[in-house]
Amino acid sequence: MIYSARSITVLRHVQRRPLARARPNRVYMITAAFAALCSIFSTLLATAGDPFRYRGGLRNSPGVRKLNAKQLDAVLTSLRDKTGLIEMRFDDNGFLTLGDRTKFSGGSGIARALLDAAATIGHAVDLESHLYSSKVAFARLAEPLAYQHHSSGAKIDVFPLEVDFSDFSKLRGDRLALAAFDLGFVILHELGHAALGLRDDAGDPQGPGECEALINRIRRELNLPERQTYIAQTHTAPYHTPTLGSTKLAELAFARTVEKRGRMQIEKFNLWWEASSVGPLIEAEDRESKIEDRR
Repeated sequence: MIYSARSITVLRHVQRRPLARARPNRVYMITAAFAALCSIFSTLLATAGDPFRYRGGLRNSPGVRKLNAKQLDAVLTSLRDKTGLIEMRFDDNGFLTLGDRTKFSGGSGIARALLDAAATIGHAVDLESHLYSSKVAFARLAEPLAYQHHSSGAKIDVFPLEVDFSDFSKLRGDRLALAAFDLGFVILHELGHAALGLRDDAGDPQGPGECEALINRIRRELNLPERQTYIAQTHTAPYHTPTLGSTKLAELAFARTVEKRGRMQIEKFNLWWEASSVGPLIEAEDRESKIEDRR
């Protein structure tokens, strides 16, 4: 889909009729259509007035779904925790800047390299807030939009990185599992797709996939347990309510190897949430069919 940064179509010669004579359902349809047009035009106008639309990197969306100050601070705090980068921030134009990359305290070198790739890519990744979305489970990288400037010929692909901040409050489980699957890790996973072109499936429905394998290396550097599968296992909870019936839970398993009393042992941790309250799940059979379709 290509949007022009300067050419905006204006609808003219719209026949006006007194609303008092219109039927109630027709009034509703006219009002809804007008609201939709206003939304579309406001987005186009924002794009046309954005001097940084054709600059690559990771940024806060300039549109109506931009992150507010609290959300942006939560992203920055979590990413700083993963990378240790002291000078990292979002600048006045919403772009993530890493500052002096030699100044860091702790963190993961792999995470720093991934954010460096995301901050310097030729295309753009726009952070968007999708609170209480039934379509976004924690976060996802949506299909890119292609923008072209008619007068200069500049082109850029923009990937919306949609984040449902409300989903993270619904997570339950072991403390270290919660730490290994927080806002920063989920965003880093999506940046693995956007900046490095990594895929989720690697031909093994029970494996983590190549993208999550990279994120596991970051967890390892931070001494956190690693995610065992990309697919969340689902099962029925041992309780039910008279109105809702049985509750379906989604669960992720994490593990790490530690030395205890001179012997190496595997510690296991679990994370779960109510599947219906978060968003769509990729079931194991769905993933297998997707792998088969790509062959």
